Amino acid sequence: MAQATVYVNDASTIGDVYTTAPGNDATGTGAAAAPFRTIGRALQDLPEGSTVRIDAGTYTEQVILSRNVSLRGAGTVAGGTASATILDGQLSPGAQSTATGILITTSGGTPEAPVTIANLTVRNYYFGIQTENGNGKHDFLIEDVEVANNRRQGIFWNAVGNNPVGSERITFRRLRATGTALPSNSGDNGAGRGLLIQSGHKHAFLIENSVFEQNRRAGIDVNDGSVSGLIIRNCQFGLNGGAAMSILGATGRLTENGPNVTFAALVENNVIRNNASNGLEVKSCTGTGRSSGPGSFVIRNNFILRAIQALPAEPQFDNAGIAFIDRDRSATVNNPTGGFAGNLTTGGAWIEGNVVRGYLPGFLAPLGVNAFGMVLEGPNNKVLRNVISQCEYGIQVQDRPTGASSAMGAYYGAGGNGFITSAGDSINQNRIDSCRVFALRGINLTNVVNASLNWLGGTDAIAMMGAAGTGGLVCSLDGGFAVQNSTGSTGRLDISPYLNSGTDTSPAPGFQPNFSYLNVAASSPSATGTLGNLQEAVLMLTDGGTIDAAPGTYNESVVVDKNVFMPQEDAPVSVRDITMNGAGKALTLRAPLTLNNSLTLTNGLINTTSTDLLILADNATSTGGNANSYVAGPLRKLGNDAFVFAVGRNGVWARLGISAPNTASSAFTAEYRNEGTGVTAVQPPLNNASRVEHWILERTAGNSNVAVQLFWEDGARSGIANLNDLRVARLNNTAWVNEGNTGTTGSAASGSVTSSNVNSFGVFSFASVSPLNPLPVELTAFRAEATGEGKARLYWSTAQEKNNRGFEVERARNGEKWQYVGFVRGAGNSSQPRQYSLLDVSGLTDIVYYRLKQLDTDGKATYSPIAAVRLPAALGKLALFPNPATRELNVRLPNPTTGAVKVQVVDAAGRTVWSTEVPANGQTLQLDLENRVKPGLYLVRVSGKGLGDSAQQLVVK
Repeated sequence: MAQATVYVNDASTIGDVYTTAPGNDATGTGAAAAPFRTIGRALQDLPEGSTVRIDAGTYTEQVILSRNVSLRGAGTVAGGTASATILDGQLSPGAQSTATGILITTSGGTPEAPVTIANLTVRNYYFGIQTENGNGKHDFLIEDVEVANNRRQGIFWNAVGNNPVGSERITFRRLRATGTALPSNSGDNGAGRGLLIQSGHKHAFLIENSVFEQNRRAGIDVNDGSVSGLIIRNCQFGLNGGAAMSILGATGRLTENGPNVTFAALVENNVIRNNASNGLEVKSCTGTGRSSGPGSFVIRNNFILRAIQALPAEPQFDNAGIAFIDRDRSATVNNPTGGFAGNLTTGGAWIEGNVVRGYLPGFLAPLGVNAFGMVLEGPNNKVLRNVISQCEYGIQVQDRPTGASSAMGAYYGAGGNGFITSAGDSINQNRIDSCRVFALRGINLTNVVNASLNWLGGTDAIAMMGAAGTGGLVCSLDGGFAVQNSTGSTGRLDISPYLNSGTDTSPAPGFQPNFSYLNVAASSPSATGTLGNLQEAVLMLTDGGTIDAAPGTYNESVVVDKNVFMPQEDAPVSVRDITMNGAGKALTLRAPLTLNNSLTLTNGLINTTSTDLLILADNATSTGGNANSYVAGPLRKLGNDAFVFAVGRNGVWARLGISAPNTASSAFTAEYRNEGTGVTAVQPPLNNASRVEHWILERTAGNSNVAVQLFWEDGARSGIANLNDLRVARLNNTAWVNEGNTGTTGSAASGSVTSSNVNSFGVFSFASVSPLNPLPVELTAFRAEATGEGKARLYWSTAQEKNNRGFEVERARNGEKWQYVGFVRGAGNSSQPRQYSLLDVSGLTDIVYYRLKQLDTDGKATYSPIAAVRLPAALGKLALFPNPATRELNVRLPNPTTGAVKVQVVDAAGRTVWSTEVPANGQTLQLDLENRVKPGLYLVRVSGKGLGDSAQQLVVK
């Protein structure tokens, strides 16, 4: 018999959509003009694949769907129209029966043509919709259906059926399940789920765009047996008396002991508000710890909120926004439940981008009821970019003994669990703050958990872990619930490095951390397989960011390949090894730092000052550096080692060596300056001394005398021609004195000269006992002056010149990326003072840096010290430079300000393509546009304290 469409109508035509006459089972033919009165009559003898269209009205029958026939109503009561198709069991409140609105006994359709139940309300039955036990179901679509005020379950999908899969390819779309088993109805026998999917193995269940509200127990409960390919997305849950969602036994398997061939589950973009128990309860589920792929279990971008005063009932047991725990594994085995997860291990969740807020215990807190933002059990769980706030406990990781429950103390959860260790877990890049007790707590943990790069509500190590390892924002308990020291060997939460701010840098879902300022704590325990505290911080830090190190010894090797500032305000701080290996990058110290083992200078600078020293401990070693890598500033060496100080300044690499001091308590500090001292007087036998460079060597501890070795890398620049006449000279107040030449290395092009033992220290440089070492161009002054908006005039002078072709003037915004400005011809050879100047009309504002590149007639080049000038801009205006921009953008604010400044980049369509908040301290911000803003025309808006709302057009190339 061919497929057909038949029509059903009640005794009225009010609100009818499909039919034009009242229904009548005796005289009706099933046509639109002569519909049947009951659904049961319409189903008689109807061929497979047919459809019954049920017009608006109320039907009090119990429908048995024994063939693959679709049922389509005219609409739902919740839809708010007069065209509602209502199946009403007419059970009065508190009355019990076994009546089912729609009992499904047929097996199902095909992937291309699923059996569909759509556009109707089923209410006041014992079960709204129920599937028959023992008959596998496949290919059903339940769409735009409302199940309301049913006595036991809104929908009970019994998935026990034919092996290997009991039910598969079942879709619930725009389902509304409300008011199940509410008082005065009984809550016995597990009554009260909006949607209960139970037993057997369930595969490819999709639940989307649905509402689950005011059910006595869970909104959705996927229970007993196992499930794979489960998707729950874009649903709303509210005021349910139990968990919003409960999922048991998720796995990527499709057969007993088989491999992962599908993902386990995906729970995303759901809104969960004010449920009396857990937001999302996940039990005995197994993922891979990955964000996608076969076997993955992913929970992402859900909003889970609770306010105690708005709950349908006070929480009676421990509860959590997200609980991923081991429980009821015995209910996932093949016999008797038909599940495929009985021999798996709980763990491997990927939990990302969720917001959990307000999980507090209520008035039963004195009786031991606790509340958590998140609870984790099992290995390989990955938790990142979530926001957890205003909870009693933020995140708890626990290794529960078999059968342990919340009744036994600080553990979360009921019994029915095995003992599983939390190996390989990571909790990173989350914002966990404003929690009443602890942001992070670990209980009975065997392994240290990687919990770095989070914002926990504090910025120093004492706030994080407590002054003596207890009383901070993180807590470790042993199996007897005794508080353990959170630092060192007893700590179980590796929190370092951690964020310095809870600022969210992007409107993207979840928490997008600010990596421009990170804190590290040497006292934090280290999780297996993680990098050292400092190395992880360097890896994650924004180029040009700050790492604030708490006092202590960092026994690790750190490779610095980006611009890093280190204030470490609470010295002392020491590190085992540092390697500089970033072209054009610099590590800038803002407090003393000690290296205990080695310094390797491959690429990049270390910037120091007299108060922000780099100190190498006794027996520590250093490579000699190179023209691209040295210490720009003072460097101190402790101990009795012969040592070469790899120092330099302003592009000039110029080492200084000392012979071995005679005591281990000795200390020497060396620094290079690529400029003359202004002193030209020499004492015999010296003929002349360098006017272009000098070193400062101080004996800062001990009384050892040492030989001093000075290195040159560019003989033409240093004026080296005759090694025999070369001397090491020391500045003795107003004149240079001879410290000798006990040997030289190399050639006039590059080499070194060593003095006799020196017993007085201070300023050293090259000198010569004859005019054969000319020690040539002496730059006596170089300065920059602002001469108007975006204009600077450069002035410089020389005392003498030899083979001087001229000067190239270069400009930079940040002191590193130099641009050619112009060329001024030199005097060639001159023994008289000379003055030069150049006007630069750049249009730039704020601080601009300049330097000279002095060129010899043979092509050799020497750089001058840097001169800086602040160029004014019109007051009260926003300025962008460079404009057009490529990667870096400087924003000059209309007025100086402090605090956070919000910057938005808006495209021509008015869409915000990038938004960030930047801490301001003055009038200029520096932004990195790379990988954030594509080439095009944009409007840049800034707002902040005292700024109003300013905008300026920007071109990105």
